[in-house]
Amino acid sequence: MNKYAKIFEYFRQCPELADLWSIAATEDVGRRVILPQGASPAVQYQERFDTLGNYECTIEPYPSVYEDFQINCYEWYDVKDGSPPERNENVLSLESVQSICDWVKAQNDANNFPEIGEQIVSIECNPFVPQIRYVNPEENTVGYFITVRLRYVNRTPRKTVEYASED
Repeated sequence: MNKYAKIFEYFRQCPELADLWSIAATEDVGRRVILPQGASPAVQYQERFDTLGNYECTIEPYPSVYEDFQINCYEWYDVKDGSPPERNENVLSLESVQSICDWVKAQNDANNFPEIGEQIVSIECNPFVPQIRYVNPEENTVGYFITVRLRYVNRTPRKTVEYASED
């Protein structure tokens, strides 16, 4: 099982997300609800030229790195036979989405992290409140999303690169 599938399974433990159609359904459908959003840089570069014009670079890893995952707290869907669906979306209320944020905080406080093969430092919602993805005034619905940040120990090795000038 890859890292994203493990994170998907981890979030299925959240009671509010377990009720969301897309995450409670198959893994392929659920992956549309939890999306990788980016990561922090793993290293910083200290570059310089010495007095002879030779290039030197020290590549210093940051102590920790993070990855952000967006959790869409709604899912659009339709029936296969083309008939009008009774409802074509599954949307969590603001209170339910805030409960997901609270659940993530409780997991962080208890050091209950997903098993992804890394030494996890923290998991937190960023920001700590739900964000609005869309508003549908015709159906009187609001779709929300949250961003979860997973921070872990950076195992990138430090190294030095040197290049001698040919002059």
